[in-house]
Amino acid sequence: MAKLSCSYFLVLMLVLSVFLMVARAEDKRCHLTIKKETPCDLVDCRLSCFSYYNGVGKCFDDPKVGGPQNCGCLFNC
Repeated sequence: MAKLSCSYFLVLMLVLSVFLMVARAEDKRCHLTIKKETPCDLVDCRLSCFSYYNGVGKCFDDPKVGGPQNCGCLFNC
């Protein structure tokens, strides 16, 4: 019986530690607009974002400013 409760305890601790690691990893995401002065080129946007911030770059329309799309970078802070 002691072996069985010890096994349950170890499995519980493993599940709890994985849950805490996932929650900590998803805590902080930052968004930054890069290369505002030029129209967004998706390939260049993704490459710049990944190179400088290790993130994901996407082109988006800025509702405040009409005109060309901007490059946005989403990355871990």
